[in-house]
Amino acid sequence: MNYSTVKELLKMMDKHNLVHLLEEMGEKALEAAVSLGVSWNIYDDFNYEGRHDSDEEFVKELLDGTGDIPHDLPSYIYIDWERTARDIMMDYSVEDGHYFRNV
Repeated sequence: MNYSTVKELLKMMDKHNLVHLLEEMGEKALEAAVSLGVSWNIYDDFNYEGRHDSDEEFVKELLDGTGDIPHDLPSYIYIDWERTARDIMMDYSVEDGHYFRNV
C-alpha cells in the first residue's frame, strides 16, 4: 500500500481501526475501497462483500447466502445469471474483484 493511500485512510479513521481493517479485509481490498471512493464508518468495514472472480459468481453467492435461491431448485429451471447480476450490481461497486455495497 502506498503512502498516499495510507494517508487517505488515516483521514477517515484512526491507526487502530486501520490496522483492524487491514487484518479483516487485506491491503488490496482497502486499496480498492479508496480507489472507488467508498465511504467508511466504524460499523460497516466499507460495506465490503469480499473478493469474487465475476459479477455472476458474486451474485450467486449473495443470493445463496440470503436464501433467495432455494437449495432444492429443480435442475430443469435455469437462471439467467448475467441479467440477474446486471440488475443486482446497480447496488454494488467493484474494483479489482473486490465488491462493496453502495450506501
